[in-house]
Amino acid sequence: NMSLRELKVCLLGDTGVGKSSIVWRFVEDSFDPNINPTIGASFMTKTVQYQNELHKFLIWDTAGQERVNSCLQYDL
Repeated sequence: NMSLRELKVCLLGDTGVGKSSIVWRFVEDSFDPNINPTIGASFMTKTVQYQNELHKFLIWDTAGQERVNSCLQYDL
């Protein structure tokens, strides 16, 4: 019986630097050079088994705007 750990990840950074591409690569194992810009924030999850434990990543992908970034401190 494996234990489950939840890990919250929030990607912060300037607009257009590739935050969404990193998330898509990790979650979907794909790359889209024409990915649409994130508006506000998006949320994705991925569960990975590692060393007899399940790790569930709860991933926030932000738009890179300062007003969005400052609001996230309350959601984490």
